[in-house]
Amino acid sequence: MAEDADTDQLDLAHRQSGMMLVFTMALIGFLLFATLGAILGPTILFVLIIPIPFCIMIVRAYFRLEKWALPWVSTIWMVAIALCFLLMVVEFTAAIEGSTGTWGFVQGLLLLYLCWSMLQRLRLLRHPIFRAWYSGENPVLDAGDISLQSGEVLAECPHCHSLLAVQPTILSRKDKCPKCHMTLVKPESVALYSSEEE
Repeated sequence: MAEDADTDQLDLAHRQSGMMLVFTMALIGFLLFATLGAILGPTILFVLIIPIPFCIMIVRAYFRLEKWALPWVSTIWMVAIALCFLLMVVEFTAAIEGSTGTWGFVQGLLLLYLCWSMLQRLRLLRHPIFRAWYSGENPVLDAGDISLQSGEVLAECPHCHSLLAVQPTILSRKDKCPKCHMTLVKPESVALYSSEEE
């Protein structure tokens, strides 16, 4: 049952990352056109159209879980992050020079947030469990790769699904996930455990 839930979560993460990839590529194309259109004129349109068929082919293969597409998608993410970062620098520079005003700062901050968001998706694509799921393999963790202290076990945060080393014997309702800062013990579990003790 837990395995099915994990598979559903990975499937959802896969679909979300694919949709975000499509949105990001379209946004970067638009921003490049808007930024460089004034300098290069209609030439920029041809430069932007050339990679479109290749990108469509990769995205379709990624949605179909074809193994060869995953490294290409990772590469596209890295290029997209670099382009967003450069566009962010351009926006901040224009805002500081006074040519775009406050709107340049807003766009720069949005691009910075987009860079951060894409880095999170890139981390997902590089995660061994996601790569194993994508390839159709059984994602098995090698215990030799993870050093646990005495009394610790591996557990998953019930909210963000981060893998954590916890000591179940001293875990309380006040303990929080270091990533999402939500409680590690669900209220239902506390209520169930308390009623069993009575």
